[in-house]
Amino acid sequence: MAAAGPRGRPRVAGVARRWVQRERSSRGPPRALPGVASTRDARHRGAGERHSRRAWRLHRRSAQREAHRADRSECGPDPAHHSREIDTHTARPSARADHARAVSPAAEVVTELGTGALVWAGFDGEQVPGPILDAIRAGKIGGLLLFAFRGNIRSKDQVRAMVREAQEAAVRGDLPPVPIAVDQEGGTVVRVGYRAVFPSAMAIGATGDPRNAERAARAVAEGLLADGITVNHAPVCDVNVEPRNPVIGTRSFGDDAERVAQFTAAWVRGSEGAGVASTPKHFPGHGDTSLDSHFTRPDVTVDRATLERRELLPFRSAFAAGATTTMSAHIRYTALDSEAPATISRPILTDLLRRELRFDGLSMTDSLDMSGIADISIEDVVVTGLEAGVDAMMVTSGLDRQLAASEWIADRVRPERTREALRRATWFRERFGRTALDADFDDEPRRDLALQIAEASITQVGPPRPRLDGTTLRVLYFEPTQASPVEELSTPASTLEAALRRHLGDRVTFSSNGHLPRGSGPLVVCSTNAWFQPEQASRVKEALAGGGVLCAVRSPYDAALVPNVPALLTYGDVPASLEALAAVLAGKRQAEGRLPVQLP
Repeated sequence: MAAAGPRGRPRVAGVARRWVQRERSSRGPPRALPGVASTRDARHRGAGERHSRRAWRLHRRSAQREAHRADRSECGPDPAHHSREIDTHTARPSARADHARAVSPAAEVVTELGTGALVWAGFDGEQVPGPILDAIRAGKIGGLLLFAFRGNIRSKDQVRAMVREAQEAAVRGDLPPVPIAVDQEGGTVVRVGYRAVFPSAMAIGATGDPRNAERAARAVAEGLLADGITVNHAPVCDVNVEPRNPVIGTRSFGDDAERVAQFTAAWVRGSEGAGVASTPKHFPGHGDTSLDSHFTRPDVTVDRATLERRELLPFRSAFAAGATTTMSAHIRYTALDSEAPATISRPILTDLLRRELRFDGLSMTDSLDMSGIADISIEDVVVTGLEAGVDAMMVTSGLDRQLAASEWIADRVRPERTREALRRATWFRERFGRTALDADFDDEPRRDLALQIAEASITQVGPPRPRLDGTTLRVLYFEPTQASPVEELSTPASTLEAALRRHLGDRVTFSSNGHLPRGSGPLVVCSTNAWFQPEQASRVKEALAGGGVLCAVRSPYDAALVPNVPALLTYGDVPASLEALAAVLAGKRQAEGRLPVQLP
């Protein structure tokens, strides 16, 4: 047992030593040590106790400065997760991931982190705002969320400078580095566009090989880690059984729970094995709804037996594979809790997640800016969510709310619940707070892997395609519109046009303005989520009334609009998927994918 400091607490030099040891080894959470003192209790101590506490803090700062110096000077050679080559075999989880499954992160750990460690914040712009940096240094913010649409991600150098600035703020406050998170799912949900962009989860599911999910997750994690990003809000564990689902769709691996479970577990192994936290979401499932929780709060009304058999199966699989965190949904599940959405539901986040599924990693919310939770005051969401079992609140905007959240927790949440959440937050931060960046990282092998996966995903449905050899191809491309606010990446039609011209030269005419291309050759119509857009659906049907080929370059359900027309499905319009589609249209490759959902 560590030597005791004031009030019988262990000295924090042990914490500092563990930060150094964490960087030198791949072992998991720290061993069990005595518990956490409540922030609320500290406010009621007498003047003598506060004087003793100040003296103890001086000792802590000295010890931690030494630890951070050692952290920077004894980092050793490039770690394995920065390897320049892609392993074409199944990626195996690291010893760290194995250990995480064996040791409970909720075990008692030493912590001087305050309630701000339970608050994660987003912001606008290419630099972390000064007040956010001050809050990190003061321990009032415990994690950062980056979004491309908010201007956070412009280039590699800009992101690295921003991450470095945030971590220096933590060091100046004698705190461990903060975890930094993005949503890098692949497909339409990609925040870091300058890295290798992988096809969507549904495209990976269409390859039929879970090893592709593991390879993709490892490659994505390596790219993120090179820039100091240590948390990926992926994989999507939702089983997309509702074709009208506007927010999940191709973000899901498919509509079969067992297959989704295989692919989500593989993704977790790849990401955690590379050293980036995976985040199975949206617990306990967002696949059986036709509503988008960014705009409203959906209800899922299926019975408990169906939830067990379908929605929960991928989460069980992901947790067993070593997932270190999970994200809840702003959805009400009437079979589990007739009143509260999962975000603030104790029956879901404690009784189900902790006691039944025995998940002991970090539990985080989805963005608290979403309309699915906006009818409840932000203060009540933070307090009720913590009491229900949340360990990390995603307060993505509003500086006043972000700074006040730690006080709401200190004032209104039970001390024992706060201590439990802080134990997990401390363990998570010690494991996924990083300062090291890879200055020389080669993305090309990962782009090659993305193309290989895309080529294996292209799926043909409907009647046989006509041969296009020696003819001039006429292509009508409908530019995509945003189906949900979560989508950020959209590849322009010119990417497909350029790829086709590399294969066919002048034997292609291309239109993306809604008008049929001139000529008499075979017609190819590229739809983008026409299933959700009645006007586009009508124009697609009209264009193909005389025959041709449909290319559904986002939602596969577009193929159901023209069932008598041969269709090629890409499950997304990332560059790799459009390159693969062009090769199939040009006759250079076969469509080898398997449909991972049932068409209506």
